Amino acid sequence: PKNRLEVLEAFGRHADAEEEIWDPVKIRRFIIKAVTPLFAGEPNGKKYRIALDEIAGIPKKRLKEGRGLEDMPPISELILNAAHKTMSEDVLLRSPEESFQRLYGGSASTASISTSTSRDTTIIQDWQMDRKQQQEEQKQQQQQEEV
Repeated sequence: PKNRLEVLEAFGRHADAEEEIWDPVKIRRFIIKAVTPLFAGEPNGKKYRIALDEIAGIPKKRLKEGRGLEDMPPISELILNAAHKTMSEDVLLRSPEESFQRLYGGSASTASISTSTSRDTTIIQDWQMDRKQQQEEQKQQQQQEEV
Protein backbone atom coordinates (compact mmCIF):
# COMPACT_ATOMS: atom_id res chain seq x y z
CA PRO A 1 0.00 0.00 0.00
CA LYS A 2 1.02 3.58 -0.57
CA ASN A 3 2.24 5.70 2.27
CA ARG A 4 0.33 8.82 3.23
CA LEU A 5 2.79 11.21 1.63
CA GLU A 6 2.31 9.53 -1.75
CA VAL A 7 -1.45 9.68 -1.25
CA LEU A 8 -1.28 13.41 -0.46
CA GLU A 9 0.91 14.10 -3.51
CA ALA A 10 -1.48 12.25 -5.82
CA PHE A 11 -4.49 13.92 -4.21
CA GLY A 12 -2.78 17.31 -4.56
CA ARG A 13 -2.55 16.91 -8.33
CA HIS A 14 -6.25 16.06 -8.42
CA ALA A 15 -7.14 18.98 -6.13
CA ASP A 16 -5.22 21.46 -8.30
CA ALA A 17 -7.10 20.21 -11.38
CA GLU A 18 -10.45 20.53 -9.60
CA GLU A 19 -9.71 24.11 -8.55
CA GLU A 20 -8.83 24.95 -12.15
CA ILE A 21 -12.27 23.73 -13.25
CA TRP A 22 -14.44 24.98 -10.38
CA ASP A 23 -14.60 28.11 -8.26
CA PRO A 24 -12.23 27.68 -5.27
CA VAL A 25 -14.63 29.61 -3.03
CA LYS A 26 -17.28 26.96 -3.57
CA ILE A 27 -15.22 23.77 -3.91
CA ARG A 28 -12.25 24.13 -1.56
CA ARG A 29 -14.06 22.80 1.52
CA PHE A 30 -15.23 19.75 -0.44
CA ILE A 31 -11.70 19.09 -1.63
CA ILE A 32 -10.24 19.43 1.86
CA LYS A 33 -12.92 17.20 3.39
CA ALA A 34 -11.55 14.20 1.49
CA VAL A 35 -8.10 14.32 3.15
CA THR A 36 -9.21 15.37 6.62
CA PRO A 37 -9.36 11.84 8.13
CA LEU A 38 -6.03 10.72 6.62
CA PHE A 39 -4.17 11.13 9.93
CA ALA A 40 -6.98 10.19 12.30
CA GLY A 41 -5.64 8.70 15.51
CA GLU A 42 -2.09 9.92 14.91
CA PRO A 43 -0.24 12.30 17.21
CA ASN A 44 -0.91 15.89 16.05
CA GLY A 45 -3.86 14.70 13.95
CA LYS A 46 -5.97 17.50 15.39
CA LYS A 47 -3.36 20.11 14.45
CA TYR A 48 -3.43 18.74 10.90
CA ARG A 49 -7.23 19.02 10.74
CA ILE A 50 -7.08 22.59 12.10
CA ALA A 51 -4.49 23.52 9.44
CA LEU A 52 -6.73 22.03 6.74
CA ASP A 53 -9.70 23.99 8.05
CA GLU A 54 -7.70 27.19 7.74
CA ILE A 55 -6.69 26.26 4.17
CA ALA A 56 -10.33 25.57 3.32
CA GLY A 57 -11.36 29.04 4.48
CA ILE A 58 -8.73 31.00 2.54
CA PRO A 59 -10.72 31.60 -0.70
CA LYS A 60 -13.80 32.91 1.11
CA LYS A 61 -11.71 35.10 3.41
CA ARG A 62 -9.74 36.58 0.52
CA LEU A 63 -12.95 37.18 -1.44
CA LYS A 64 -14.34 39.23 1.48
CA GLU A 65 -11.10 41.22 1.52
CA GLY A 66 -11.44 41.85 -2.22
CA ARG A 67 -8.34 39.84 -3.10
CA GLY A 68 -7.99 36.82 -5.34
CA LEU A 69 -5.88 33.68 -5.08
CA GLU A 70 -3.35 34.70 -7.75
CA ASP A 71 -0.52 35.28 -5.25
CA MET A 72 -1.32 32.11 -3.26
CA PRO A 73 0.41 28.76 -3.75
CA PRO A 74 -1.70 25.93 -5.23
CA ILE A 75 -3.87 23.90 -2.88
CA SER A 76 -1.61 20.85 -3.31
CA GLU A 77 1.32 22.79 -1.86
CA LEU A 78 -0.80 24.09 1.02
CA ILE A 79 -1.99 20.58 1.92
CA LEU A 80 1.53 19.12 1.76
CA ASN A 81 2.90 22.00 3.86
CA ALA A 82 0.21 21.42 6.48
CA ALA A 83 1.11 17.73 6.64
CA HIS A 84 4.84 18.42 6.88
CA LYS A 85 4.37 21.04 9.59
CA THR A 86 2.10 18.94 11.79
CA MET A 87 3.19 15.33 11.20
CA SER A 88 6.49 13.60 11.77
CA GLU A 89 8.28 12.12 8.78
CA ASP A 90 7.74 8.66 10.27
CA VAL A 91 3.97 9.14 10.23
CA LEU A 92 4.00 10.58 6.70
CA LEU A 93 5.92 7.59 5.36
CA ARG A 94 3.68 4.97 6.99
CA SER A 95 0.51 3.60 5.48
CA PRO A 96 -2.67 3.68 7.57
CA GLU A 97 -2.40 -0.11 7.93
CA GLU A 98 1.09 0.17 9.40
CA SER A 99 -0.11 2.80 11.87
CA PHE A 100 -2.97 0.52 12.87
CA GLN A 101 -0.53 -2.32 13.50
CA ARG A 102 1.69 -0.07 15.63
CA LEU A 103 -1.27 1.07 17.65
CA TYR A 104 -2.76 -2.38 18.23
CA GLY A 105 0.44 -4.42 18.30
CA GLY A 106 1.97 -7.03 16.05
CA SER A 107 4.17 -6.64 13.03
CA ALA A 108 3.15 -4.76 9.93
CA SER A 109 3.55 -7.81 7.69
CA THR A 110 0.82 -8.69 5.23
CA ALA A 111 -0.03 -11.91 7.05
CA SER A 112 -0.39 -10.06 10.31
CA ILE A 113 -2.57 -7.41 8.74
CA SER A 114 -4.86 -9.95 7.07
CA THR A 115 -5.15 -11.95 10.31
CA SER A 116 -5.89 -8.81 12.26
CA THR A 117 -8.37 -7.65 9.63
CA SER A 118 -10.25 -10.96 9.63
CA ARG A 119 -10.32 -10.98 13.46
CA ASP A 120 -11.58 -7.39 13.48
CA THR A 121 -14.18 -8.24 10.85
CA THR A 122 -15.42 -11.14 12.98
CA ILE A 123 -15.66 -8.91 16.05
CA ILE A 124 -17.64 -6.32 14.10
CA GLN A 125 -19.96 -8.93 12.62
CA ASP A 126 -20.61 -10.41 16.07
CA TRP A 127 -21.37 -6.95 17.44
CA GLN A 128 -23.76 -6.24 14.56
CA MET A 129 -25.58 -9.56 15.09
CA ASP A 130 -25.95 -8.85 18.82
CA ARG A 131 -27.27 -5.39 18.07
CA LYS A 132 -29.84 -6.74 15.60
CA GLN A 133 -31.01 -9.33 18.11
CA GLN A 134 -31.40 -6.64 20.77
CA GLN A 135 -33.40 -4.48 18.38
CA GLU A 136 -35.67 -7.39 17.49
CA GLU A 137 -36.21 -8.18 21.17
CA GLN A 138 -37.08 -4.55 21.84
CA LYS A 139 -39.56 -4.55 18.95
CA GLN A 140 -41.21 -7.72 20.24
CA GLN A 141 -41.38 -6.26 23.73
CA GLN A 142 -43.00 -3.08 22.43
CA GLN A 143 -45.51 -5.08 20.40
CA GLN A 144 -46.43 -7.12 23.49
CA GLU A 145 -46.89 -3.96 25.53
CA GLU A 146 -49.19 -2.52 22.86
CA VAL A 147 -51.41 -5.62 22.95
